[in-house]
Amino acid sequence: MRWRRTVPRRSGRAGAAAAALSLLAVVSLAGCSGSGEGGGPADRAATAQPSTVGRTSSDRTCPQLDRAQPRDDGLPDLDLPCLEDGPSVNLADLRGTPTVLNVWAAWCTNCDREMPLFADAMDRAGDRLRFFGVHYKATRAQGRTSEDDFGVPFPSAHDGDGDLTVARLRATAPPQTFFVSADGKVVGRKVGEITSQDELDGLVEQYLGVRL
Repeated sequence: MRWRRTVPRRSGRAGAAAAALSLLAVVSLAGCSGSGEGGGPADRAATAQPSTVGRTSSDRTCPQLDRAQPRDDGLPDLDLPCLEDGPSVNLADLRGTPTVLNVWAAWCTNCDREMPLFADAMDRAGDRLRFFGVHYKATRAQGRTSEDDFGVPFPSAHDGDGDLTVARLRATAPPQTFFVSADGKVVGRKVGEITSQDELDGLVEQYLGVRL
């Protein structure tokens, strides 16, 4: 049975924010990190990028990755199931293409605000970048629902209780974003919400050398 909200569904991104707030009470988890800037639900509904609309589960199918030798300065040797369809993903195998790895949660309103930024950057980057997510601290059903509500544009691995992600990535609160070079080295990290397209583009260029 699919997870259902405890509040009436509203249209647009305001509904996502309301659902996320209700989840805070249900799962009793710590609040999102980040500055909380970026406007309220009405502002987000007015400024959401068109690229977040129409994303489907097929856009979020996890890739089949070649096995790679884990490196001490890279993503951990951590195997997680796919949130949607597709094989499980070992984070250490995210190699070959510069990667933006976003850690998010179904109940995180800061994560909601970031997704239009990632969707826009993905559309402009094409095959020059890989975007991937880790969803944690909520059930798979909650994550799948929030994928649609938030407009999550990339595939995600799933860590329901979050213990593995916290221990191995040291990501104690979402959102957090890791920047990984093509050879698998973690070259940068943003703790908290990315609040503008300029900020995201600047981080991608600074850490991965890709100008969007």
